[in-house]
Amino acid sequence: MHLPLLHISSRKPDDFILDEDPLKLGQIEGKDIIPWLANPFAAFDRALRRRRSLDVASLGLAAIGSEVTYFAILSGLFSAFDKRSALTLAGVIIPSVTVNQFVKAKFRFKRPPRLAMHPWAFVAPGDYTFPSGHAQNAVAVGIFIAQRSPYHLLKLLGITAAVSVPLSRVYLGVHYPRDVVAGSLLGLGSVALANIFENPFREWWLSSRPGARGFTTAITGGILGLLTGTPLAAFPLAVGGGLAMGHDLAEMAGIQEVNLDRGKRWVRGLIGVSMFMSAGFAIRPLLKRQTTAASIIAGGLVGVTLTFGVPFATSVAQRSRQNVSDKKSTWGIFKKRLSLARKKYMNSN
Repeated sequence: MHLPLLHISSRKPDDFILDEDPLKLGQIEGKDIIPWLANPFAAFDRALRRRRSLDVASLGLAAIGSEVTYFAILSGLFSAFDKRSALTLAGVIIPSVTVNQFVKAKFRFKRPPRLAMHPWAFVAPGDYTFPSGHAQNAVAVGIFIAQRSPYHLLKLLGITAAVSVPLSRVYLGVHYPRDVVAGSLLGLGSVALANIFENPFREWWLSSRPGARGFTTAITGGILGLLTGTPLAAFPLAVGGGLAMGHDLAEMAGIQEVNLDRGKRWVRGLIGVSMFMSAGFAIRPLLKRQTTAASIIAGGLVGVTLTFGVPFATSVAQRSRQNVSDKKSTWGIFKKRLSLARKKYMNSN
C-alpha cells in the first residue's frame, strides 16, 4: 500500500522486514508456478517498446489508481454528507486493500528489475509485487461502480478503469503480468464479498444500538488487524472500525445529513479532502513505527476523522455563520426600533 503522502510505505529494507505473524502462518515458499508470466527479460523487451503518449497516460492512471485517491474520495463524500455512497464504497475498498497487503506480506515476490521500470514510475521502498494493488483496487472499485451506478457514463468509466489501470502497471514495468492477473481476480472477489455481506451487515447495523454497534465494529477491526500481523493490512481494517465509530458519534451528537445545493457540496467535499490530507501528515509519526498496534491507532484516527471530524467541523462552521447572521439581524432590529423611538420622542416635543 504505497501512500507516499501518508508515509504508510516507508518500510525497512528487504533484509529487515517486520512481520509479527501472530497466527504463525509463515512466509509462503516455493517456486513460481507461472514463471512465464513473471519473466524479467520480457519486462526489458516491453520497456523498449514504450511510447511517450502511452507513458503520459499510464503515469496518470498510476496516480488515479493509488489508494490515496480512494481514501480522498471517501473523505470528500463524507464531508459532503453523502454517507450512504461513502460507506458503500468503503465496504469495497477497505477489504480489497487489506487482502492485498496481507498477501503481499506473505509471498514477498520482488518487483521487476528497476532498469525495466519507467524512470518516473513511483515504487515504494520494499513494496512487493504480488499481487498488484493498483490492479486489484481498480477492478474492485471500477466493477462495483459499473454494477451499482445508474449513470451510463459512470458505468463506462468504471469498466475503463478496471481494464486500463492493470494494463498500465505492466506497461510501466512495475509489475509482471502474473501480478495484475492475480490482483484483478482478487478485485473481483472483493466485489463478490461486498455483494454477499452488504445486506446482512446492514440488517445487523440497523437493528443494533448506536454506540454499541460502532464500538463493536471498531474492536473487531482492531482484533483482525492484530491477527494479520502486518501493519499495512491492519491500517485499512482500523480505518473501517474508525468509520463505524465516528458514524455513531456523529449520530449521537445530532450531526445529520442536510440538504445542500451542488455548489455547497463541492465546497464541503474539498474541505473534507483537505482535512484528510492534514490527518495523513498528523499520523506520520505513528506510521513510521511500522508496528501493527501503531497502524491500528493511526487508522482508527483517520476513520473517526472522516465520519465524525469532518462533518462536525463543517456543521460548527455552518452554525457559526448562522449565529453571526442572527446577531446581525437582532442588532438591525434593535437599531430600527431605537430610531423609531427617537423620532417619536422628537415629534412629541
